[in-house]
Amino acid sequence: MFTGLPELFEPGAEVLTGAGGALTVSAVRPHKDHLLVAFEEVPDRTAAEAMRNLELLVEGDRRPALESDEFWVSQLVGLQAQDSQGSQLGIVAAVVTSEAQDRLVIDTGHNRVEVPFVPELVPEVLETHVVVDPPPGLFD
Repeated sequence: MFTGLPELFEPGAEVLTGAGGALTVSAVRPHKDHLLVAFEEVPDRTAAEAMRNLELLVEGDRRPALESDEFWVSQLVGLQAQDSQGSQLGIVAAVVTSEAQDRLVIDTGHNRVEVPFVPELVPEVLETHVVVDPPPGLFD
């Protein structure tokens, strides 16, 4: 589970699934660098294995406020990507998260380009689009 907010998964909390269902947290504990979460609706390991890579979502009113330079993935996916002159580069299709740095996956209509989500390459995030200042050749 990838989250910087383990408190959202306290026993009794409800989370939504990317598949359209809901799960109720029954237990939670840290394990190495991960958070192990048990759900009332998942009776055993076999059922849990079937849910591998299931996206878990938390309703917006339960999410804490973010700093001005922080964003929820759901705020970024679907935004238009434009260069600094306003030319369309594509649409943010996904956000790849990692310890080193996050990357925006821009779907150009022909391929997908990963852009490091750093201020030097993505100087602005607005309500309708992100401004991308790519190095030469990245979108060729």
